[in-house]
Amino acid sequence: MMIEEFGKAQIEDIKAIEKRYNVHLPSEYVSFLEASNGGVVDKSESNQVLIEDLNTTINIDVLYGVNTGESASNIETWMEKLKEDMMEGSIIIGDDLMQGMIVMICEGEFEGIYYWDDSFQFEESTDEENTYWIAKDFLSFLDMIR
Repeated sequence: MMIEEFGKAQIEDIKAIEKRYNVHLPSEYVSFLEASNGGVVDKSESNQVLIEDLNTTINIDVLYGVNTGESASNIETWMEKLKEDMMEGSIIIGDDLMQGMIVMICEGEFEGIYYWDDSFQFEESTDEENTYWIAKDFLSFLDMIR
C-alpha cells in the first residue's frame, strides 16, 4: 500500500481517544496508529475497495490519525462532528474520495469495517440504510488497499 503517513501516534493519545469515545480499539489498529498514525492513501485501481452490497468499488482517500497536525485528518475532528450519529462502540477511521466515512465497529455482533454513505452518494442509500460492510477486521481491510 502506498500511503503518505502522518507519523507516529503516542499511546497516551490513542488511549485518550478510547476513553473520550468509550471504545476499545483492536490491538492491530492501535499498532497501525503507533507505526504510521494513518495517512493519505495513493489513489489507484489496485487499492479499490469492493462494497459487495452495492456491487461497486470505492477509493480510500485518508486513514485518519491522532493529533496529525491537520484537523481534517484527525479521528477526533470527525467524531466530534458526527458523534450523535455514531453507533456505540464505533469510531470513524477514514474516508473515501466521495467523502463517505470508513467506520470501525469495535465490538459486538456487527464488529468490522463499514462504509457509511452519510452524504447519500449511492442511490441505494436511505436514511434507514446507508452503512455497508467492507471487512471483518482492520487487517483484512488493510489487505484490500495494499
